[in-house]
Amino acid sequence: MNTTFCSQKTLAALVCITLCGGFLQSCNPVQTDIQPPTITKTGNITEAKNLNASSEDRFTLFNLRTGAIVPNRDSATSTWDVGFRKTSIIVNGGTIRTGKGAGLRLTAQAFETLRTIPTTGFRTDDSEENLAFTPRTGQSWYNYEATVIRPIENVCLVVRCGDGQSTAKIQILSYYKDAVAPDALAATRFYTFRYQLTTGNTRAFE
Repeated sequence: MNTTFCSQKTLAALVCITLCGGFLQSCNPVQTDIQPPTITKTGNITEAKNLNASSEDRFTLFNLRTGAIVPNRDSATSTWDVGFRKTSIIVNGGTIRTGKGAGLRLTAQAFETLRTIPTTGFRTDDSEENLAFTPRTGQSWYNYEATVIRPIENVCLVVRCGDGQSTAKIQILSYYKDAVAPDALAATRFYTFRYQLTTGNTRAFE
């Protein structure tokens, strides 16, 4: 038997397997192990429970129009509207985004009584240091007090969606898994929030 020929065939086969494996791996989309939140609809109000925002380096992207998680591979598209990572929230609009979205933080504004979208005050994500929603306690949706994170009462976030058409009002209800009472020992970085979208191109919430 020609051992040189056999060795060459073996080497060629190994190279082929390696190259093919690498090709398949590069072509397969990267999937995350993040479980989708539980979605509940009551009339025009949608509640998302246990949206996992625990990643250290990636935002969990969410489409408010469909109520679904958007894979990170689609981050450079207009298919997502809002993103969550720890206590930070981003929008799909601005110089560092691809979409046509924007965000507005309203204080002293109950979710239920916001009937019409304001025409001014919207901001976009223009740099990691200049986001639509400032990621600091007391300046975003939460207060950090005595090792627990609590949503600020009567803070309503208004988000123009990535497509530039629909707009949503959002109220963050909890930062703790299963929406338990804030506790230093409870699992954090699991958002529960409710939101309502405008219909068509109107500025009114029905």
